[in-house]
Amino acid sequence: MKDQADNRVKYPRRVFIRGGMRTLGKVLLALFARVEINSRERLPTKGPMILAGNHAAVLEAVMMAVYNPGLVEFIGNGDIPFDPNYAFIVNAYDLIPVNRGNLDRKGLQKAASVLEQGGILGIFPEGGVWQAGQMPAQIGAAWLSYRTQAPVLPIGFGGIRGGLGQALKLKRPKLVMNVGEVLPPVTLDENETSMKASLAKSADLILEKINALVPPEDLCQAHMKADQRYILEVEVHQGGLFTSSPPPEPLQVTHGDAYAHFLYNPTMIDVLVRNLRLPLHPLMQVDHEFRLGPVIAAWDAILAYLKDNPGFFTYRFGVDEGLAVEQSLQELRRLAVWAQENQTALSLTPIHTYRNANTGAQVTEQGGRFPSNMPMPAKGVKLQ
Repeated sequence: MKDQADNRVKYPRRVFIRGGMRTLGKVLLALFARVEINSRERLPTKGPMILAGNHAAVLEAVMMAVYNPGLVEFIGNGDIPFDPNYAFIVNAYDLIPVNRGNLDRKGLQKAASVLEQGGILGIFPEGGVWQAGQMPAQIGAAWLSYRTQAPVLPIGFGGIRGGLGQALKLKRPKLVMNVGEVLPPVTLDENETSMKASLAKSADLILEKINALVPPEDLCQAHMKADQRYILEVEVHQGGLFTSSPPPEPLQVTHGDAYAHFLYNPTMIDVLVRNLRLPLHPLMQVDHEFRLGPVIAAWDAILAYLKDNPGFFTYRFGVDEGLAVEQSLQELRRLAVWAQENQTALSLTPIHTYRNANTGAQVTEQGGRFPSNMPMPAKGVKLQ
């Protein structure tokens, strides 16, 4: 009986606190933004219903909670602490934590219990904001719909990226909320080889319906990079700073491309730095570097965290590339220790190439891309 109680969430809950927060949210949004809600009459007063939206920042969740007439219970990340800038708001509202990237049956059962009580559940099928608009659908929304036979209401948000910053500067950004038509509860496709494959197909359909509701200008912004490729150039400097060579054969970095991809993901780096307070600033520039202790310490901090949360990279990059990031950290650490022992300098240059989908221009960037709270000089951006 206790196990069943642990896997349930009473719905509705925190009614007075959440009601006050919703009222305050409406007032603030009216003052600091221009909000446009289309097909508002489709928003439910009661469930069971899954509200599923695209996700670029925290504002989608705020709008979903504020403007839906029925009380929304949200699934939230349970694998990392929330951004300190708004953690107090999240904690006051309270979410159902789900450990993303690791099988969290308890969190999913809690979410299902909300729908079983006729509740309304808010979820973002992309599962995060590290590559908004470019990530595959996670199967959580499809599984919950199938498990509880709850319908899904797709919602497309626009004007979210950078919207909060504009609002704080009193620029009153236009925020759009397009409410779609209700999708029937998910059923399994008999033609699929497995339950997982069938749910993945349904998850893709849900995300497709969401993206069809996102304003075109927001979609163009998300999909402006095509044919992306990441490369890590690794050089050791022996006998002088201007003499370089590849690492010795046993110390070759064979998974460097995955590490370069990580260094071009500022949202993910920001989570590790601000939410988890890992000392990653030394990663910003490793160029003819002899003092490798701080860099090694940064890699060690990430590797130590992966022991507690092994799904951090695999959830965000996919299993193969996520494991490759961890392997690259181990390879780079071995190389850096060798370089220190041999009084050898090390240079690491992450490179990102892509084609601008709007103009067709080929672009090459060097040096990584870091969050704004880790400023560094721009390096080598070339248009070809």
